[in-house]
Amino acid sequence: MPQFDDPFTTKKPSVTQTTTTTTHAEAIPPLGDIPPAQLAINAAEGRRGAAWRLMLWIIDDDPRAIEAVASLEDDRLAHHLLEFIALGTWAGKPFVVPPKLRSPYARIRLSNLFQAGGPVTRERAERVLFAGFRDRHQEVRGTAITILGKMGDRVAEPLLLQALHDPSRQVRLQAARALGKLRDPSVVPTLLETLKGADEQMVNQVFASLAQIGPPAIPAVVHEMHSASPWIRWHCMRAFGEMQDFRAIPYLIAGLRDPDTGVCWMAAKSLVLYGKASLEPVLHQLESSVPNQLQAETSCYILHQLYRRDSKLTPYLKPVVEAFSGVANTLAVSSLASKALVQLRADHLLTA
Repeated sequence: MPQFDDPFTTKKPSVTQTTTTTTHAEAIPPLGDIPPAQLAINAAEGRRGAAWRLMLWIIDDDPRAIEAVASLEDDRLAHHLLEFIALGTWAGKPFVVPPKLRSPYARIRLSNLFQAGGPVTRERAERVLFAGFRDRHQEVRGTAITILGKMGDRVAEPLLLQALHDPSRQVRLQAARALGKLRDPSVVPTLLETLKGADEQMVNQVFASLAQIGPPAIPAVVHEMHSASPWIRWHCMRAFGEMQDFRAIPYLIAGLRDPDTGVCWMAAKSLVLYGKASLEPVLHQLESSVPNQLQAETSCYILHQLYRRDSKLTPYLKPVVEAFSGVANTLAVSSLASKALVQLRADHLLTA
């Protein structure tokens, strides 16, 4: 490699040098004529000048650079790539990289090297990423977890479960997110354990992961519906909506009767996501007993959303909604819901 003063590996300029040096640093020096295979070898040895050149080739999808990474029998390059994605350093040393390598896209593109079909073999990816779990930098641990989650590698599951107890809050969040991507029902009990004493963001992530796991997680979410915390119950309603499993509809209907206003509204919004499948259960719960004002309001919101999406339902549902509009008349709502249900059944409009 030509030996010249590389602005991407030099120290940061002093205040008096900033104006002139910044302009110089933004101008990318020529890549040179060193083949990517040699750049990969040099980058694995920790040479930063070779590293940024190789990475520029990679994010430009140059097949020679991809082949160079694939053919290099050296875990160090993958280790350094993981470090760069997480920390922006190379082999433990900071350096300024071209603007093209500073974008989120560049880091995503580099992290894709570890995915199935990428130049980093699965065996090497597992070795490097598992080692990343033990790194002293929380950013490296978190990045390793994120990449493994995208890989969908269940071999990593024991480590991801351990990471739920990592000292770093951010790493714990990423572990919960990665476990959701694995969609393994066996992790549900451990995810629920993390709810004890969890902050708002962790609760949000745990339920998002339960929603990703899908129908096998329904019993666990049903259990949490009885929580004394309205916040937990709210997340249960949200998770049921995201699961899009018809077996969750009865629990969302029950959510419309929750004493907390926020939980009721989340149940209503989630039922709207089920479309016409929620129509009969909503009307039935309105007709079966005189609803209180909140139940009538949330149910009429659902009906309004349904006939807005399907004009054939308007003649049946609009009178129910209008009975509640303005002055609350829950008795009228109940009576008209019963009438609408009879008419819809007679006209065979309750089936999809």
